[in-house]
Amino acid sequence: MGIEKVESTYFQHKGKDFFAFPYKKGKDKGESYYDENGKALKSMFLKAPLDFFRISSRFSARRFHPVQGRWKAHNGTDYAAPHGTPIKTTAAGVVERTGYTAGNGNYVKVRHNSTYSTQYLHMSKILVKKGQYVSQGQIIGKVGSTGLATGPHVCYRFWKNGVQVDPFRQNLPNAEPMEEGERKKYLEYIKPYKKELDSILKVKFNQ
Repeated sequence: MGIEKVESTYFQHKGKDFFAFPYKKGKDKGESYYDENGKALKSMFLKAPLDFFRISSRFSARRFHPVQGRWKAHNGTDYAAPHGTPIKTTAAGVVERTGYTAGNGNYVKVRHNSTYSTQYLHMSKILVKKGQYVSQGQIIGKVGSTGLATGPHVCYRFWKNGVQVDPFRQNLPNAEPMEEGERKKYLEYIKPYKKELDSILKVKFNQ
């Protein structure tokens, strides 16, 4: 549409007003959208670590392992995709571990906060290092079939309070809230944009 940069946004849905302002905070590499009170408008987690995929195996307490040939728990979700497909971290955090094991192949584990961690297995290539901060959606590796794998895919594992769980069954939070100091800076930053939107809306609804 020829719009290079969005400074502020307003829309109405089911009679409710919504404001959104792009803002870059802390270590984030790019801008995210927040409302007029500093609340994040996106989920803390992406729905999947790949843009294009096919779910080939879901989280299950009992699954027949195609390589080991026996029934066992599958504590992850398998996303099949072509070899070399970029793998993205589903939430911002710090790379807790990278490496290789006979079962997991090349893998990366990211700690998002004191509650949540995620792990990405069977990579053909690892693109991050231990201790590195990663933003949501950042490419951390490439799809492969290293370790116990019959074809190229990423096994996505999700931890909550140290226990592996099915992410599809979780009521996942919005993005991490702003710290109070950051929130004060944000509210000051959006003040002129919010004032401008309010003046436009006042004229519109008084017509």
